[in-house]
Amino acid sequence: MLNQAEAVSGERVFRRNPLRSAVGAIVLSAVLSAVTLFVLPKFLPRTMNISTRGVLVLVLASALTVAVFAGFFWFRNIRIVIRPDAVEIGKAGNRETFLRATTAFRSKITEHRTNGLPSGTTRALIVHTGDREITIELPGYSRPLFNELMATLNPIALPVFDDPVAAARAGAQLPTQFTIDATGERRLATRITVAAVVFLVIAIGVGLLVAVPGFVDSELSALILLAPFAAVAAIGFGIGAVQRRRLVRSIPAQVSVDSQGIRIDGVDTPYAQLARIWLTPPAYPVKRLRFDRAAGKTTTHLLASSRVGIAPDYGDLLLAVRARTAHLPGLLSLDLE
Repeated sequence: MLNQAEAVSGERVFRRNPLRSAVGAIVLSAVLSAVTLFVLPKFLPRTMNISTRGVLVLVLASALTVAVFAGFFWFRNIRIVIRPDAVEIGKAGNRETFLRATTAFRSKITEHRTNGLPSGTTRALIVHTGDREITIELPGYSRPLFNELMATLNPIALPVFDDPVAAARAGAQLPTQFTIDATGERRLATRITVAAVVFLVIAIGVGLLVAVPGFVDSELSALILLAPFAAVAAIGFGIGAVQRRRLVRSIPAQVSVDSQGIRIDGVDTPYAQLARIWLTPPAYPVKRLRFDRAAGKTTTHLLASSRVGIAPDYGDLLLAVRARTAHLPGLLSLDLE
């Protein structure tokens, strides 16, 4: 599914995309070389001749380029090889092997913000083996690649029942019909739309007043200043309204789960047509269902958030899908954002 992960002789290999690494290294090297070219000469003695200056700049730029490429392709290039009995983690010349029978793996995702705005995400793999807990940061691992890695390390498995009757009884107790209430999200979308329309009317109204003879010279001419601010606000709220309306359209009213597929608002999606089902972990504040279809198309549905409710509980939906897809191992995975 992912070109960064490959299956060879019963093993899967995960590493950052070498093409993206090369592009990143080239761009960063070019930026650092340009900074060196324009900044370093200012700190060199004025008595130094031009040829010596050029040699120093060239040497420093070359050293920075080598350091950048070494960092991208060695120091920060973590390769993970997953085999049925062991997991090998590390970079060239410094790899460690962990037995899967005695090792537990979990994820750690940290979102960084600058002045309240998202500025990046750090993804790490936490390894528990014996009395050791090792945190391995995975720079360059994209969200899809990291999700695929964790789905391979920690596949969602059903509880083991010795008695088939007990297994069937446990599955039968799970709900199969779920109702989603998107009233709060629709209300927010309506409010944002109304705000966009109000500001648009103000901008148009002030613009029309300018055409009225004598208005510019009247005491109300200061209202002209409202036009640009109202227009900017109308555009901002308009973009927000479009985004919210699109989000509302992704919220189904009914979700049904059975052993053949998942029905969303009366539309059946058989498991046979899906390459992967992604469900957000129950602990996340926003919970989504994503279908990766065998044909390559992806569909995402919002199921629960602070403004969207689901009944019965979202955790029950996850258990129900897990139970109904038990005969298709690897189909269901957790979507780690």
